[in-house]
Amino acid sequence: MLRRLSCLFAFLTRVPLPCHSIEDAARGYPLVPLVGLFEGLVVVLAMSLTGSPILAAGLGLVAHLWVTGGLHLDGFADYSDAIGAGATGQKAVEIMKDPRRGGFAVSYTAVIVAARLAGLAALHGDWATIMASYVVAAESMYLVSALLPKPGHAGLGQLFYTLGVTRRGKVLNAVLSSSLLLLLVYLSPAGVAAAIAAGTVAALLVARDAETRLGYASGDVLGFVYEVAGTASLLGGALVANPAPRW
Repeated sequence: MLRRLSCLFAFLTRVPLPCHSIEDAARGYPLVPLVGLFEGLVVVLAMSLTGSPILAAGLGLVAHLWVTGGLHLDGFADYSDAIGAGATGQKAVEIMKDPRRGGFAVSYTAVIVAARLAGLAALHGDWATIMASYVVAAESMYLVSALLPKPGHAGLGQLFYTLGVTRRGKVLNAVLSSSLLLLLVYLSPAGVAAAIAAGTVAALLVARDAETRLGYASGDVLGFVYEVAGTASLLGGALVANPAPRW
């Protein structure tokens, strides 16, 4: 189990661990909430270096890109091109495999980065909610994989589904993710609850789109849902922490 977790960390983050087995990383897929917790901790530590919310958000965004290596943003950009083009089926697959970045990828990525920056700034000091957003982001990948059929094309999505989305894996993942999120809810009840709700709704919407567009969750879909669910969690928590003034 420790080797699988180590391989999963090595695959999904920039942590220099001596494990390069994609198969073991896929078998450790149910443990992905722990990866999210670690990523959130890295971001929180970076943000805690300053008392300025804006500067802290900038540091948090840099930490986010460093710890994830931009892996999820790459998938986000690929899937954004397919969405923007209104493509489905094989046409969508061809667009996502194209190494060139289209206008939709650029514009969608700019928006998601700006939204994440705003969410981080608004939640400065609410470390539990920020960490919860990363647990939700990581868990959203497993949730989407579990909800959709086995990918029909060979790739990371199919490998992680086959080796990680098993009956035993689902139980382990459910226990682990719920335990971590309950702990964070205890630390910041309103913010974390809102983050969980917003991230879950976003993940379900992405799952619905992927089911209609592809019929399964590819690696690009998983990267897309990580960024969307994580950002939605931040904004959901931020809205609770910063409610609109009463008229």
